[in-house]
Order: sequence, then structure tokens, then C-alpha cells
Amino acid sequence: MADNFFVTAVIVSHDGATWLTESIAALYSQSRAVDRIIAVDTDSHDNSVKLLINAGINVLQAPRDTGFGDAINMALETTPAISEKENELLWILHDDCAPSRDALEKLIAEIAEQPQVAFVGPKLRGWYDRSHLLEVGISIAGNGARWTGLERHEHDQGQHDAPRQVLSVSTAAMLARRDVFEELGGLDPNLALFRDDVDLGWRARVAGFTVKCVPEALVFHVEASANERRPIDVSEAFLHRPLLLDRRNAAYVLMANASLWQTPWIAVQLISSAIVRAVGFLLAKLPGYAADEIGAVGLLLIKPADIFLARRFRKSHRLLSSSVIKPFIPPRLSQVRTSWERLTDLISSWLHPVHQVNENNELEDFGGAASYSDIGLIDENFDELELDSAPIRSRWKGLVNRPLFLALTATLVISLIASRSRYGSLSGGALALAPNGAHDLFAQFAQSWHTVGMGSAAPTPPWIPVLGVLSFITFGNVPLFLTLLFLLTPPLACFAMYRAVKRTGLTPLVSVLGGVIYAFSPVVWNSINQGRLGTIAIALLAPAFLSFAPYQAITSSASWRKIYGLALLSALLAAFSAPFLLLYTCGLSAALILRLVHRRQEISETGIAKFLMVANLDIEKRLLASSLIPWILNAPWSVSLLVHPTQILHDPGFPLHNATSAWHIFLFNLSGASGVPWWIFSPFILFAFVVLFHPTFRIHALFAWAIFGCAVALSSTHITGHGSSGNYWSGSLIVFVEIILLGPALKILADVIPNLRKSSVGAGHFVTALSVLVALTSISFTGIWSITSGSQSLVSGSHEQVMPAFVASLATTDARPKTLVIRQEGPELNYFVSRGTDLALGEPDVVVPMPPELEDAIVGALSGTALTSSRIIGGYGIKYLFVKNPADPNLVRTIDGIGGFTRSSSTSSGVIWRVLAANPRVAMIASDGKISTLPSGSIGAQGEVETIGKISLGEKSDSGWKLLLNGQPVEISHNSNGVPQFILTEPGAINLLHDGTKRRALVSLELIALLAVIVLSLPAGRRRSEVPIEELV
Repeated sequence: MADNFFVTAVIVSHDGATWLTESIAALYSQSRAVDRIIAVDTDSHDNSVKLLINAGINVLQAPRDTGFGDAINMALETTPAISEKENELLWILHDDCAPSRDALEKLIAEIAEQPQVAFVGPKLRGWYDRSHLLEVGISIAGNGARWTGLERHEHDQGQHDAPRQVLSVSTAAMLARRDVFEELGGLDPNLALFRDDVDLGWRARVAGFTVKCVPEALVFHVEASANERRPIDVSEAFLHRPLLLDRRNAAYVLMANASLWQTPWIAVQLISSAIVRAVGFLLAKLPGYAADEIGAVGLLLIKPADIFLARRFRKSHRLLSSSVIKPFIPPRLSQVRTSWERLTDLISSWLHPVHQVNENNELEDFGGAASYSDIGLIDENFDELELDSAPIRSRWKGLVNRPLFLALTATLVISLIASRSRYGSLSGGALALAPNGAHDLFAQFAQSWHTVGMGSAAPTPPWIPVLGVLSFITFGNVPLFLTLLFLLTPPLACFAMYRAVKRTGLTPLVSVLGGVIYAFSPVVWNSINQGRLGTIAIALLAPAFLSFAPYQAITSSASWRKIYGLALLSALLAAFSAPFLLLYTCGLSAALILRLVHRRQEISETGIAKFLMVANLDIEKRLLASSLIPWILNAPWSVSLLVHPTQILHDPGFPLHNATSAWHIFLFNLSGASGVPWWIFSPFILFAFVVLFHPTFRIHALFAWAIFGCAVALSSTHITGHGSSGNYWSGSLIVFVEIILLGPALKILADVIPNLRKSSVGAGHFVTALSVLVALTSISFTGIWSITSGSQSLVSGSHEQVMPAFVASLATTDARPKTLVIRQEGPELNYFVSRGTDLALGEPDVVVPMPPELEDAIVGALSGTALTSSRIIGGYGIKYLFVKNPADPNLVRTIDGIGGFTRSSSTSSGVIWRVLAANPRVAMIASDGKISTLPSGSIGAQGEVETIGKISLGEKSDSGWKLLLNGQPVEISHNSNGVPQFILTEPGAINLLHDGTKRRALVSLELIALLAVIVLSLPAGRRRSEVPIEELV
């Protein structure tokens, strides 16, 4: 079709010889010939100029640092416009793009009859994968992201072939009216490369012009600069970094073109999105890209004059409001959806890589089609083919072929029925009350002083923040998360063990059987019914950990990323189980020592210093890192275990009195209150002997028997702590034994059973039959027990308040009185100090022993031997004694008769006495002996004192307590009963606080270490220049 236009093609080349040959050929083969061609070369170091000259194209030479817009202006300055300016078109081309034969003809056809259309652009597809869609028009998001509206790796199937109005089109094959282009000022010289096309389209829109994309016109584009296939040498490119220039220019376009009232919000988006992307690049181990993100915003902020000048220039050409471009700006929901899809695709590509390189360095695809576009062309006769109909299968038969689905469904149904009394805010047994929100757990972890018992500066165990993070699943609702955790523990344990066993090469059916045996093991259900949160966490996490076979994974060939990942998972397990932390690190340390002993000859010959510098210590370094990282990530709690070794025996929560004996452990059933009856024993005792006598898995058996021996030896240990006393719980150790034994046992049975038919009846038949019978019996009986009597557990959703209501109501008054709670537990008389409310999650784990003076006074009061006990007890701020029913009458008479205690009430809950000589938590004792109450917060206190005297603090003494009098520190001292006090030498304003500087510093270091290990354990990202071009496109 004839037209009246004169087309001037302008090509800008910069080290583009690789693609220039095809680009020139495509230019000369246009069905509508170009009237004039001019090229601008920016001092290419390859033979780009030679290729252009040989093609008969006039070439202008420009400095190497010339920007793309400046090169276009140079070409126009040397190319006079024709007399009829409105009929001249500029076809702007990159040296790495090749238009299809009719591209120019299609573009001219769209612009010919529409004088308001200033610029038109083609559909861009990839250079190497020529069905890969790159652009059908472009826009920009509020955070500066380049927006195409296409799916990631979307292929062209004609779905975007209708002409459309867009904000802008790429300068790769953009067709522009020359008079409009020059009227708008051309490409902004401040945008030497990247985003100049978006800026031009935006300026055209607000000047009243239209920009359209013509998908029928097709151009193939390499995007060499953006993909880091050639150097970025423009003068505006600070440090010659493409991403830095792109992000800076994106911010420039938004700040220069947006409405003035929108610029503050845009600035916030740019800064916040830069921070988010920088964090993502750091996690991907690309610090250079992270610096680009932050530096791009900084470069723009340090030169605000550029923005002011740009806005002034655009204002002079603006005819319409910037709101006209609103339809072309992507909605925020679309941006979030696209970002989420890209994130999930990225994670999926890490977990399930689709491509791999064969021995000939050829890319092979081992996955299915990623999208419909990957399937390829469908034959025209497809609809005419006679296809064999697939046989109709019964749904029930289909379920039989899905054993994992059946197992998980059955386990979930049984758990739902068994948990009918465990809905709501759970507590009871070893489980303390859950706080309302995750922020309470994080605050507790950061606190330097815990108002539990007589106070404690003990470090909060690291499982507290882990639980807080996990509760984000339920939007920070901790009680709801715990309810779901206890409900879903059996099916989750089944699935975790299924995945772990399947990694050993067993069939899905056998793997499912292993998951069911594990999920219905007595130790799992005992942990649920008794509130053993630590053991539940171990039961869910340990299968994944041990499936990596850590004792085999730590080799010289193991990557450091795998070592850090294994250390991170072991640190997570250690947060819930101190015995695991000790056993795991001791095992690794022993392996390290054995290796050094084995190399003692080499050490003695070279000397220690030289040995450490020149010897190959790959395995030794990995062993050392694997043993130290769990301790570092769990510090300072882990360090406190070294200072107080008995704490290693404490599991999260309260210790419980358990009638477990050694023979219960041999049955792999710890039983106990509301636990699985002892006669439902687990098949793991048989598995232990089966694996032990099999030579292939003897190392597994030795590990399992060693841990089992520790469990048996510790089972009779009586521990005191966490505000209570009880027997040591060996459940976590038993879980590890079960996990170690189950995989090898199933492997042995899977290998033996097919051969039983061919052999005569013998010991193998009896052992196999007995193992299967015991396993099925254990699963069946545990399931039946769980939905009948097993539903009445220590853990329940209904909470009974221990403290009388009027005592609990005083907990938040200025005096902050404490209560000594006394209760009879079997033959023992236990007591603890309450602050008016029951203990919450984590608080039992930070309880420390009372001051010895207070301990002696309490013992004296309960035995009736210490007549001054009420004065000492009251001096620590304890105002009430509460003997919980059933109360021993002899004990009640003793307290009544000792003096200093006045009975306040006697209810169905128990008997309450008031301590006559009780001080408030923070008391001002004047020089004349008068005692007054200073208003006290949960930890600190503030107020005015009008006389000299002393401040008495009803807390356990700690070096962190500080008191400021008129801004000056006052030295802490103690009275004769060990009560902390501060001597005041003048009246004035006081500020009592607990200094948490050290705690905050340690938490900060722990977070830094955690972040470092997480980053080191993640797959490393690649710069775009390191990615093969075939992968990019």
C-alpha cells in the first residue's frame, strides 16, 4: 500500500557486531523500503562500523560515553528534515533488534490515518527463543518497576495481537513522527540509557498525543544492555552498572513526570521497594545488586536540581493533567500478584529445577511443560483423530492407588475426634498458658528481666521467638496456632516421616506405612496429651533433619551451603531440645577429635601452626562449623546451659510427675498421666533388634542404641526447675531413636518379604510376622484409645484459674503484691511465688531459685520453726499465702499458729492468709521507719521522694537493677535478709529500672548471626551476565 511518508531510519550501535549483521539484513529486506538510513556508532571496539559501512550506510562517529538520546539527536542534526515535516517518520532502531519483513509497513499503516498518534511500536519477541514475548507496549509501576503486563516467560500465541493504546513503546523499532518528536524535545539527555522510552511516552500523553502498539508488526530483540551482554559506557552510568542506572532512571521518570502532590508517596514507594529488593538480593548473595538498589535512590536524592529542572521543562510542554496516564499505570493488586508469581516461580525453580546440562554441555529439559505455550503447535488434524477412550475407573479404586491421601485423611479424622476437648486456648500438663499475640513472645524474648517468681534475668529460650514467627500462619494468634499444632501433629508427623523414608528409595506404599507407624507411636500421642511442646516440635522436624544423614553429609565434598543449611536445621531442633544440642555437638566434636588424632603424625611432623595453615582441613572445618553454629544461634540461652548444666535436662514447660520406669521405655511407651496405656507398646523395640543384627545398618543401630541408653539412664532422674519438680522426660530422645530405626527396618522388611515365599519357614518368617502383627496392633489400639479415653488429656481448651479472683485483681495495682502458692503433689509439698496470674509460655523456662534467705523463711513458716518468717517473706513483697486444696489440716494449723499471718478467707479453692509485715514491691522506707508505696510498673518504677531513706525492692537481687536519683546513679546494697535496697541521701525524683543493654546487644548479635547463616544456606543468585543467554530468554 502506497503512502506519502518519508522514513528516516536511525541505528545506534555500540559493540553490537554479534547481532548487527542480521539487523542490517532485516532492515534492507523490508516490504516497505526505508527512504534514508543513518547510523551513529559510539566508538565500538568490535567491527560494528565496518559492517555498517559495507552495507552502504552512512555512519556518524560519537564518543564511547554518548547516551542513546544524544546519539539520536546527533543523527537528526546532520539529517535535515524534509519540506513537509508532518510527513517525515523516524524509525529508531537498536543494533540488537531485527524487524520482520513487514514490520515497517504495519507500523506505517497504523499511524497513517490517525494524526493524533505520535509514536507506534511493534510487538517485541526474544532473539534466541523467537516465540518468547518481551513487550507489547510498556508502562511503569509506582515503585519504578518496568511493567509489560505479561506473564513470566509468556509465549506468543496471538493472544495480544489487537492494536492497543499504551503508555509507551520501546525505542527498539519505535516509529515516531519527526515533528512531534522534536517538539517534545526528543529523548531526555538525563536518561542516557534505560527508561527513556517510558519518559517519552509519558510526555507525549500529557501533551495530548497518543501512543499505540501494533502487535502485527514483529521485531526480535536481544536486550543486550539490560541482560549485561555488553558494557555500559554512557557517562551517566555511575560505576558502569546496568541495574544501578536502570533503577536511578526509573526513579527519575516518576519524580519528574508525576503530579506534585503524588511525589511524596512515590518517594516512599521508591525507598521502601528499594530496601525490599536489596534485602532480596542480599539473601540471594548478590550484594552488588543490593547496593545498586540503594545507590540508585541515593544518586537521585543528592542531585535534586535535576528533578526540578526536568519538572520545569515538562510543565512547559504539558497540556493535560498527569491523571491521563492513570489507566496505563498497573493496579497495585496486579503488581502484588505478579511479584508473588515470580517469587513462587523462583522458589519452584530452586526446589525443582527443570533444566540440567548433559555431558555434552547441551541444555536438556527434564520437566513437563511449564505452560500451554511450551507444548508446541497442535496438528490441524488433531480434532479428526480417533482417540482411544481411557477406561473408566472407580473412585474407590482410585483412592486405593493413593495411599498417602488415605493415610493422611484417616490420621486427620482420628485426630479431629481425639481433640474434641482440645479446642480453644490450650493449657495443662507441661504446657503453660499462651499469650494472645506473637508480639508478646517477641517482647518476652527481648526482655532482660522477667517478672516470674521472685524475678529472673535468665535468657529466654530461643523456641519462644520461633513460635512467634510460626504463629504468623494464624496472623499472630498464638492460641489458635497451638490449637492447630496439637490437632495436626499426627498427620504432619505422618507426612514428615513419609517424606524422610521415601528419600531412602522405598516405594510410596512402604513409605506411607512408615509414616503411619510413626504418627501412631505412643510417644507422639503422649506428647500431645501431656502438653510436651518440645517433643512435638522434635517429632515434626527431626525426620527432615535425619533424612539428610548428617553423620554422612559432613564430608569434604559437601558444599558449604549444605553445611550451613544442616547447621541451621540442627539449631532449630536444639532450640526445642537441649539434650539434642548436647548430644549432637558432642558427637561432632568426637568425630573432629578422632580425625585430629588420626592425623597426629602429620601434626607432629609439620607443627601445629604450619599444619593449620597448609594442611587440607576441609572435613575438619565442616565438623567444627557444624558443631559451633547451633550453639551460636541459640546464644545466650545455650551459653547458660554450660553455666548451669542441669538445665540441659529441662524440656519446654513444666516438669511433670511421671510414673515411668525403665521397662516402660523398653516398650517405647513412656505412658504417664493421660498417656497411652503401657500395654500398647510400639514395634520399635523389635525394629531395634532387627536393625542391630543386620550388617548393612549396624551403624544406625549403634547410634540408636546409644541414644536409647541415655534415655534409659536419665528416665529415673528427678529434676527441679521451671517452678516445679518432676521426672526427666525422655520423649525427645525416644523420637530420635524411632526415626533412626524406622527407615532401615522398613528397608530390611521390604527386601525380606518378597523372598519369604521362596524359602522354607524359619526365623525370618517369624520375625517378619511378629513385626507386622505388632505394628498393626499398635496402630489400631493407639487409634482406638485416642478417640475414646485418650481424648481426656491433661491439655484442654478450658482453663481453670489457680489464683483467687481478688488476689489476681491486685496484680496491676501500684503495690504489685505477690502471693506464695502452696500445693500438695503426692508426697511432696511444692510452693512457688505468683504475681497474680498463671504462668505463660516461656515463663516456666526462666524461673530461677529463690534467694536462700527467702527459701529458709518459707521452709520455717511451713514447718512452724521460724517465728520471724513473716517479716522476711513480707520484705520480699509477698503479701498473701495461698494453700491450694486439698489442703493438709496440719499445715493450715501450723500457719495459723506461727504468727505474722492472718487468715483472710477459706474457699473451695483453698485457704488464704495475709502477711502482716508485707512491703509493697517498691517501698520507700523513710529515716523514721515509715513505709510508703511507690507506684510500680511491671518492671521499673518512677516517682518523687520527699525525704531521705531507702528504697526497698521486692525482687531477687541482680546487677542489672539501677536507680537514678535526680539523674544520678545510686549504688545497690542489701539488707540483712538479702532484699535489694538503695540508700537515698537526698529527696528528689527517682527512676528505678533494669538495664537491658547487655541483653539487647546479645539479641542483636544473635539476629545478625542468624541472618548470616540463613543467607549462607540459601542458593546463590547469579548476575545476569553469568546466566547463559538461552536461560534469560
